[in-house]
Amino acid sequence: MTLTITTNGSAVLLSGDLDMQTAPSLLAELTDLIGAANAGDEVRVDLGGVTLVDSSGLSVLVDAHKLAVAGGARLLLAALPQHMERTLGVTGLSEVLEIAPDAG
Repeated sequence: MTLTITTNGSAVLLSGDLDMQTAPSLLAELTDLIGAANAGDEVRVDLGGVTLVDSSGLSVLVDAHKLAVAGGARLLLAALPQHMERTLGVTGLSEVLEIAPDAG
């Protein structure tokens, strides 16, 4: 299982499986980006290429969201595939995490 993480400025493009094996790498990347962000900045996570997400992956998104909010920045999820839209809806995380209007 692999996850490709491509960073472009304050945007992250993900492709592959976001699971227990790959979540720590994403958390490290997002922690660095959010740590470098100024208050009011947006860190955008493009999830369009994510083929699988498990509870570890969801946990990373929640942790990164909390970190961004604590620093006055925004973590914005974009290009959600249908399976992620459903998962976030069923878990209630669609009410917690910020999702771009063009995400679905």
